[in-house]
Amino acid sequence: MIQSPHSFDSCFEVFLADTPEAKDIHYRIRYRVYCDELGFEDKQLYPDGIESDEWDSRAVHFLVRHKFSGEWLGALRLVRPGKQGFPFEEHCTPYRSLPKACYSRAVEISRLCVVKEARRFALRKSNVHFDAKSTNISFLHDYRNLNRSIMWGLYRAATVYSTRSGIDDWFILVTPALAYFVSKEGFSMRQIGDACDHRGQRTPYRLNVKHILQNPLWLQDYQQDYRLYSELAETRAVRYGGRDLHQIGVVSYVNRA
Repeated sequence: MIQSPHSFDSCFEVFLADTPEAKDIHYRIRYRVYCDELGFEDKQLYPDGIESDEWDSRAVHFLVRHKFSGEWLGALRLVRPGKQGFPFEEHCTPYRSLPKACYSRAVEISRLCVVKEARRFALRKSNVHFDAKSTNISFLHDYRNLNRSIMWGLYRAATVYSTRSGIDDWFILVTPALAYFVSKEGFSMRQIGDACDHRGQRTPYRLNVKHILQNPLWLQDYQQDYRLYSELAETRAVRYGGRDLHQIGVVSYVNRA
């Protein structure tokens, strides 16, 4: 498939945060979004600029960065249940008790976030001059569609990871607006409890991983899955033929599906 210069795969890439450094980036993105931009969390509770909680020790973390600038723009995590269940069960009660199988073969999707400045990095071409002060920049999408595109890229990576890890179902606790956009894209969402008040109205849903992976959205874009952060090699400046070349260590896409 030939990538369009407007596609997610042409402009962005997803990483599994498999090192302490990568997780630190993840937590700092969350701080920026949830503390600085949205005010959902109290900055005074995170003086080091890292927003994390007790669930992170049970989570797998993903990151999105802009290919051409290297800027980290979004994050998401998959959380395994603890002794008290899933995180969403702290805020709302399911209509029915979850079967035991759910606690061994399901995760909760949470901390999905995209920084506001992501709009500046949705360039159509890699050779477009980037000027942070310029207002004459060609964008991948309008801001709302850009947010959704980054969200789909994270969802795709999380789905592939879930499939390889024997995870059958996702739980999500989302706003009505996000639930609408997810269902509108053809993802089957089953409401499993009444809405609750958690940073505004949130409703719990269950999604089947197999059905997510079958969505035709993935036929159009989002084919690169994810890369491991640990595979990133340091950039080295190399002298060759009288000129400087910037050599990036070999990094392979995880594409075993």
